[in-house]
Amino acid sequence: MDEFETQVEHLRALAMTPGWWRYAQARALELDAQTEFAGIRATIKDRLKAAGFRPAPEELRG
Repeated sequence: MDEFETQVEHLRALAMTPGWWRYAQARALELDAQTEFAGIRATIKDRLKAAGFRPAPEELRG
């Protein structure tokens, strides 16, 4: 598994862990700005969607 795939799986798992949604989003945004991780946010989003995951409503509030 390459570094891109390692980070995708790590952040996907974190995003699905209660209390870690915002951190996973922020970290994916940081990584997406780097050339070697371009597209990571979209990849994570697709995998979360495929898993049928939706964050808890309280994690979406300010």
